[in-house]
Amino acid sequence: MTTSGRNGRRENSVETILTFDNRDLQSQWSVVWSTSHIPDVEDRTARQERMRVRGRRRLRIGSLALSALLTMHGRVPASAVTGGIFGFVLFLVAAVVGLANPLRHFEVYLGQWSISGPGRAFRIIPMLDGIGIAMCINAIVRAINCCAIAAIAALYVTHSVADAKLPFTYCRDFELKAYEPMMRDVRVLTLGPRLPTEKPIIYWGDESSPRSSFGLKHRTWQNGSIPKKRKHVRQIQICRETYPRPYPSIYSTPAYNFFYVEVVHLRSNFSLIHFNVPLICAIAVIWIILWLIMISEKLAYGRLIWNNMAPWFIIIPWLWTILVAVTAASNLTMYKTLRTLLHLGAKDVMAGLADAFEVALYIHSVTVGTEIIHGKGLNYFASGHIDPALNSENMWHSAIVLLLTGVHTGGAALCALVDYIHPQSSGLYTMEESTLWVIPMYSKCTSMNGYSHLVTTLVFGGLTFSYMTVAFVLLKTALHTIFEYRVKLVFVEQVVVACLMLFCMAITMIFATHVSFFLSSNNPK
Repeated sequence: MTTSGRNGRRENSVETILTFDNRDLQSQWSVVWSTSHIPDVEDRTARQERMRVRGRRRLRIGSLALSALLTMHGRVPASAVTGGIFGFVLFLVAAVVGLANPLRHFEVYLGQWSISGPGRAFRIIPMLDGIGIAMCINAIVRAINCCAIAAIAALYVTHSVADAKLPFTYCRDFELKAYEPMMRDVRVLTLGPRLPTEKPIIYWGDESSPRSSFGLKHRTWQNGSIPKKRKHVRQIQICRETYPRPYPSIYSTPAYNFFYVEVVHLRSNFSLIHFNVPLICAIAVIWIILWLIMISEKLAYGRLIWNNMAPWFIIIPWLWTILVAVTAASNLTMYKTLRTLLHLGAKDVMAGLADAFEVALYIHSVTVGTEIIHGKGLNYFASGHIDPALNSENMWHSAIVLLLTGVHTGGAALCALVDYIHPQSSGLYTMEESTLWVIPMYSKCTSMNGYSHLVTTLVFGGLTFSYMTVAFVLLKTALHTIFEYRVKLVFVEQVVVACLMLFCMAITMIFATHVSFFLSSNNPK
């Protein structure tokens, strides 16, 4: 880059606070093979003001789209529904302000300053140089999980399109023979881990005892009044299939019966030799699609493009979140059920705060290296300096992501009310085990009104797209790190891509067996 080029753009950047000389040969390799090409912004015109603004805007919207897609994941509403949405929102805002937003700002800054991605961005302190390896492993593991969940959501889309009657509205036995569920009366809203079929009325604890919300008595939220007994009796559909151990926690209703019995093929003996052929096919299709997209990038641009998130992706999370919230709200017919939103479950304050901090980091896409690569891309337009608009952009980024998260968690809480399931920390769902119970909860919520096939297809189609897109970005983050540590591998780029894709696909196939369920059921927690 010429001196005139630097001076021409320095007015649009500020000096860094770090003075470590990092533009060595390794960094130059990283620049050439990683971020010197921004889609839709040609190198020969990138110095012009119009193209510079266009390139920066594309990178920023792409990063925001990634965080917005992350807010659609089941990990986000799971913590709110299990711990109480009111406390979760308070803790989440504190977590974003105190940790997630500053950490994302630091990662973007680090990428701009160092011109390197996750593999070499920490070279200012030699002992931290290996952090990139941890980020690479983290990105690969998360990509594998995302592809597995995307495959499960894709099965829901297939059934929603192909079946005349939605499969999560009726029961099936372990031989997949369908039958109509039994109706049972429910007197209390909060249900136990197992819904017994032999009793007409379901009790769980003392109905007159006050509930609590993150450690505070229920009467605190009722202005000191003593709660009255609930006299409403509702009917809920129950299936006959049982499991010998307390895993999974909920499996009696048709929505959960479909998820465990047909989608993941969980059997009562927890067999380790049973393979879920439909899920295996779905997983293979998901990985092949991601692989073909990477090959198409190679054909179109001559190599992988790291900052290549389409800006219009930002629209999908908004439409999907609004659809979930509106669908759930339309299914609520009783005003009194809305009062349970403030005390969906009791949870210790520290546990709720820890969940909120984890979700805050999750939706900001930090600790995996994607934001470092984003900052590295911005460096291309700032000539080795820091974008002066980074501070305000980062604040707006967190504000928009928080808004999306709030709408999503509110819609999920309404879905829980529709499903008559309000988990508590000591009972139904174990956050450390899995958050996949959100999927059947959505299926029950979207199958009650008219146009249920269309709504279910859109909801689970959006989930599939979200998980696949996030997995794609995480895989490219891992590849970026691999190429930084072993620069000469760029000459066999597609070989490295093929090896990584095949390896991850093989690991993901474990989700199509009962090994993961067996390990979870023997978890001492």
